[in-house]
Amino acid sequence: MQKNRQKIVVMGLGYIGLPTASMLATKGHEVIGVDINEEAVNTINSGRIHIVEPDLDILVRSAVNSGNLRASLVPEEADTFIIAVPTPFKNGEQAHLKIPDVSYVDAATRAIAPFLREGSLIILESTSPVGTTERSVR
Repeated sequence: MQKNRQKIVVMGLGYIGLPTASMLATKGHEVIGVDINEEAVNTINSGRIHIVEPDLDILVRSAVNSGNLRASLVPEEADTFIIAVPTPFKNGEQAHLKIPDVSYVDAATRAIAPFLREGSLIILESTSPVGTTERSVR
C-alpha cells in the first residue's frame, strides 16, 4: 500500500466528480464515488461512463480496473470527502433574480455527516454562494 494512500468519497459523479474520482483512483487512492442515479452507479462499476466527455471512458475504465474506484448509492467512512454536486439556479421572487439552489449540497452534507470523524477533510467543490460552507457546518 502506498504511504499516503487515502480513502476518498466523492459525492456526485457528473462532469466534475467522475473525472476527479477517476484521477484520484489512478493515482493509487481508494475512491468511492457516490451518486443518487443507480443507472450511473452501475454503468461506472462496469467501467463505462454515463456522460459524454472525450477520453473520460479510458480514465474511468483504468480506475475501475485498478480496483481503486467503485461507485455506490451511499457514502461510507473515509479520510476525505469531496462534494461535487450540482448547484443549479432557481428563480427568485422576481423573475430576473437567479438564486443558487444549494439543496443538493445540503443533501450531500447530510449524507456524509454520519461518516465524519475527527480529522476528516471535507472539500466543497460545488459552485456555491458565500456562506454555504459555514451554513453547512452548522
